[in-house]
Amino acid sequence: MDILDKGSLYASFGPDPFTEGNLRQVKTFVVTDEFNFSTGIHNFMGGLQFESNKAVNGFMQAGSGYYVYSSWDDFVNNNAPAAFGVTYSNSGDGSQFKANMKYQQLSFYLQDQMNITDNFRLTAGVRFELPIYPELKNNYNRNFAQIDFDGYHYATDQLPSSFQMTASPRIGFNWDLTGERKYVLRGGTGYFIGRLPFVWLVSAVGNANCGQSTYYYNEQKDAKYGQPGFHTNVADMLNDPALNLPAASDPAAPSGATIIDRDLKMNATWKSSLAFDAKLPGDIDFTLEDIFSKEFNPATVTNLGRRFKEEQEIAPGDVRRMFEYSNANKTDAYYITNAGHSAYYYSITASLAKTFDFGLHLSASYARSYAKSYGDGIGDQVNSAYYNNRYSINGNNDTETGYGTYVSPNRLLASASYRIKYAKNFASSLSLIYEGMNTGYAGGYNSARYSYTFTGNIVGDYGSNNLLYIPASREALNNWNFADYTDSKTGEVTYSANDQRDDFWAYINGDSYLKNRKGKYAERGGAIMPWHHQLDLKFNQDFFLNVGGKRNTLQFGVDIKNLLNLLNSDWGIYKTVNNTSLLSYKSGAYQFQKNGSKKLTDTYSNLNSFSSTYSVQFSVRYIFN
Repeated sequence: MDILDKGSLYASFGPDPFTEGNLRQVKTFVVTDEFNFSTGIHNFMGGLQFESNKAVNGFMQAGSGYYVYSSWDDFVNNNAPAAFGVTYSNSGDGSQFKANMKYQQLSFYLQDQMNITDNFRLTAGVRFELPIYPELKNNYNRNFAQIDFDGYHYATDQLPSSFQMTASPRIGFNWDLTGERKYVLRGGTGYFIGRLPFVWLVSAVGNANCGQSTYYYNEQKDAKYGQPGFHTNVADMLNDPALNLPAASDPAAPSGATIIDRDLKMNATWKSSLAFDAKLPGDIDFTLEDIFSKEFNPATVTNLGRRFKEEQEIAPGDVRRMFEYSNANKTDAYYITNAGHSAYYYSITASLAKTFDFGLHLSASYARSYAKSYGDGIGDQVNSAYYNNRYSINGNNDTETGYGTYVSPNRLLASASYRIKYAKNFASSLSLIYEGMNTGYAGGYNSARYSYTFTGNIVGDYGSNNLLYIPASREALNNWNFADYTDSKTGEVTYSANDQRDDFWAYINGDSYLKNRKGKYAERGGAIMPWHHQLDLKFNQDFFLNVGGKRNTLQFGVDIKNLLNLLNSDWGIYKTVNNTSLLSYKSGAYQFQKNGSKKLTDTYSNLNSFSSTYSVQFSVRYIFN
């Protein structure tokens, strides 16, 4: 329960509204039968596989009830709550409803490893897969099926066709150029079928209002089934005479149904790699590897409850696609479907390694990587998968691509380890591992990239915060309508509109990303985190024990993470972005945001948290021979 005071949170108590009845379970059963035979240069391997998955999901948002009161007086006087929500089982006995879905797949695969010559090996194969979707029994919501979504109707029990056979060919090679394993060229390419998120699919059952129902309102005017008094027991809430909930036999249309596209396809990846291994003078191992993968039919979530309304110019040069409800019920419905074919991943890695006879091993590698995606895969519930971190220009239904915030453009690794045995029964090892990469924190989360957005959604699609448009010049900002900050009591201007324009423009010019995007939109994940440098240390002391004629090992270890911070409290510190939501936009007016109570002038500050500090771990291990 939350109690407000003049719109701000005053007090909060009670259970977490997202924890009650939370259960996620996937049981997998696999039967595989393989065969192998060889003839001439051919080495065949094939097999049949049957896979069965059963997903069980229990999620009762506000399963214990959730109240919001506008003031303490409203609460103690048992006035009607300003907002209320509860999820309850339709069984009538108070037991929790658990959504179930089964998914099965038949597979056949065949591979041939051909030893063309002593130096050249070619491997080719293909895998066929047939997914089998069962019926969603007792999951048809009649009232939802009657809703007109911009001329279309959808059913809460619809599923994809069970006859979508896929073929996944792949080929690879390994070529020893000289026959001495000194220079090796290797690579391959293939098409690989992935899996859909089961927690999304099973939510089609949990969100249909057939096994359980959810009633909530965020404003009193939307309390269509009444406003209950305060109760600590769910049964008392449901029996409150002020509530008039629909009968379980004819459940109301859900306000956030999960609908599965009848043409939904398994996501797939075409992945290719090419690598060159060489033994350099001085017995140094060198590898150069290039990887490219392209996504086909990645699963995504759109909102059937919103449709394109019109284009609107927010500011000179900033034209957005605006959205509105697509149905008279003003109901959102989340549609699991496939996105396009524009997502990809690319990396090139160079590495060196050298092992010395006296126990020293050195290695170093550098990777350059990029990724474009339709989303970062954040959200185990379909509604959060729709609006979490899918920052866009024109709305999430447009399925825009952006940079993968989880992929660091630069990563440098170096390690040195030394191990020595002595006095027959002892060994000591010491390792130092350095990692330097683009990484930091934005909004409390670790990432390699981040996005510059508004403080909220401005296009009306109930999606993520929208990406900013960067003005082309300071003069262009004069045509942007900014609103003064004023003191709530005196009305005195505390931060003028023109000062905000000046500070916004100064911030743009001081930011390494924004200053190069003038006259353009910010990109999702377009801004890159600064380099973070970390050095870790690991020490192990081994004691060799003769037990039953075999040598076992008793090992004592110490691991120091972020050694640099242990040596100097100013070293090894992560950077955090002071504010990624630079502008608010309300009632046609902008406001430049602050860094807490201070003016926003710098992009980064030090992250003062446990993530930046060193840690020491001691361990004891017994190793059997």
